[in-house]
Amino acid sequence: MNFKDKVIIVTGGGTGIGRSTCIELAKTGIKQVIGNRNEEKGNEVVDIIKKNGGDAVFLKTDVSKADEVKKLIDFTLNQYGQFQYAFNNSGLLGDVEPISTQKPEDSSYIVDVNIKGVIYCLHYQIEEMLKYASPENPCSIVNNSSILSHAAYGGLTVYSATKHAVTGLTKGAALEVAQSNIRVNAVGPGPIRTPMLEVPTDGHPEQFGGMVPMNRIGEPNEISDAVQWLLSEESSYVTGHTLMIDGGFCSQ
Repeated sequence: MNFKDKVIIVTGGGTGIGRSTCIELAKTGIKQVIGNRNEEKGNEVVDIIKKNGGDAVFLKTDVSKADEVKKLIDFTLNQYGQFQYAFNNSGLLGDVEPISTQKPEDSSYIVDVNIKGVIYCLHYQIEEMLKYASPENPCSIVNNSSILSHAAYGGLTVYSATKHAVTGLTKGAALEVAQSNIRVNAVGPGPIRTPMLEVPTDGHPEQFGGMVPMNRIGEPNEISDAVQWLLSEESSYVTGHTLMIDGGFCSQ
């Protein structure tokens, strides 16, 4: 896939799927702006990319705050002039517990990151892309959703609701810009070997493999490969779609 000399913004690029996607994307020659709440993790990924000859910069970003998302966009423009791609990957799982016992402030923060964060990213990204997207300079956005955008899991009710919202945001935004040379899609990962999945499994994410028809959990690169395809012109007729990457989970 040819991304050479193009620019992408990746939120949540410090760990898990975001980290894997950034490292794999670096091999294509794309320039990356990585936003992440954890400054140490974000800079670590930038160092890996640069040591391998890639081009990347980092800005500490909390996507739950609109002004920080705007700063990330402005930072990108100051660095590179424009950007053609975005991977809105930041997300928060929260504790696994019934909604009846989940603290309202915890629920609120999950909503702030997983829904408002995507809203803010889409707003500022599309606002900018509309200025220069063209058949010769197409733009593409991928949001990170979940299999829980189509299903539910006891103890993750609020998380599931936020991922249902991401699917709606993806469809609506895609329709709004369908004639503007901008595509908006999402990936819907199943259980993937990431630090996030270690939280509800006490460090043993493999136990989710029994829920999957392929009888295993996925690896981060299996998501990053799909993200790259959705970003690229190889998927030029795909927009408004959430691509489930789940070992067959949603087919059950």
